[in-house]
Amino acid sequence: MRLIPSSPLSCLGTAAVAAVIGGFVLVGCDVVEFDEFDTDFTLFSGSGEASPSPEASADPSPGEEEEAEEETARYALPESCAEAGAAEVVGDLAPGTVLAEERGEVEGFADAEQLTCSFSDGTAGASAVTLVFTLNVDPSLSPDVVTVPGAEEEMNWEVDIDVDVDTYHTDEADSLGGDLEYVGTVDGSTRHLYLSLPGDLYVTVIAHGEEVPREDLERVVMLAAERVRG
Repeated sequence: MRLIPSSPLSCLGTAAVAAVIGGFVLVGCDVVEFDEFDTDFTLFSGSGEASPSPEASADPSPGEEEEAEEETARYALPESCAEAGAAEVVGDLAPGTVLAEERGEVEGFADAEQLTCSFSDGTAGASAVTLVFTLNVDPSLSPDVVTVPGAEEEMNWEVDIDVDVDTYHTDEADSLGGDLEYVGTVDGSTRHLYLSLPGDLYVTVIAHGEEVPREDLERVVMLAAERVRG
């Protein structure tokens, strides 16, 4: 399925020339006695050139490096839907209690792994709410990475589908160090909300065949992120 978004030297000169000659300081065209002149030659080296000022190091301090490492290590891919608390996170949004769980490598992406937890009533092509945790690949850039188990048979993935796309921030997402992206079909049949987190972990919730408000999708991904936070 292809998703298509709908929708910047003279005395009168301005420069002054100073020189020390026989105990006098010559400034431009005037002569000033040396003891009346406040001199400070500390800025000049022995060769007469200006001494370089010390520059602040651009390298991060050890404390900043440790803080960045801690930020990255906050989130981890859960081993199972139970460990992620998927049922509790999705809650009443689930159209059924049947869980389809998949965990493994993401084909075509090195070192990428994924856990999928999809809730439905168990019938093929039925409405479903799916929670997906993806490591080391951004699913918002590769929509085929995250799918709803059993839904592919009911959809023609070769047809272009108009979608609404919105990338944005909320205070809660910022507190988690994450960014949000919403992608929904214009007819509302499928809605994806992606939350990118530090450490190349992504949490996605997909409402397929269910008209779930975006606010509820936000609640799901935020709760899911809290569950996998170290």
